Amino acid sequence: MNEQELKEFYNKGFLAFEKQNYDYAVDIFSQILSVQYDHLEARHYLHLSLQKNAEGSKASITSSINKLFLAMQAGGLLKKGDIPAGLEALEKIIASNPRDSETLKKIADIFYKKGMTSHAINNLEEARLANPKDIDVFKKLGELYVKKEDYPNAKAVYESALKIDPNDTDVMKSLKNLDALGTMKREFGS
Repeated sequence: MNEQELKEFYNKGFLAFEKQNYDYAVDIFSQILSVQYDHLEARHYLHLSLQKNAEGSKASITSSINKLFLAMQAGGLLKKGDIPAGLEALEKIIASNPRDSETLKKIADIFYKKGMTSHAINNLEEARLANPKDIDVFKKLGELYVKKEDYPNAKAVYESALKIDPNDTDVMKSLKNLDALGTMKREFGS
């Protein structure tokens, strides 16, 4: 699939999403990701389509067993260096439970290790929405915003983390370091 075909296919998926044809959108975005695993927008809309499809349904025991199997499969594929197949296995977990913040964090970690910070941030933002009390998501998200030099978002994330646990020393330290960094940039113009 060339770039133009990929764009047209993405537009079809987006249109399906807008028309609330979530099954078709899932199919299209999954196919795009099988060709280009790092397509940020397709992954985002795949997750949104899966969430819309799952609204009102509850996770079953079968999905918990399936998650365990798929997580092991993904781990093996990732160890072999097959990132697209590993991500595909993790996406299957998301398909059965779109609000699985642990799997979203794993996906973010894969992208982070590949140097794809924007992809990692996107998945961590989804994990934060899925589980707004997971302070580890906030810590990692703050760290990534600092690496991208997006200090206002980093500060906002760290402050939100302190609302969850006002005594978290790691978050307090990160916030102080961020403030010190801001002071240095103002004073030295670097």
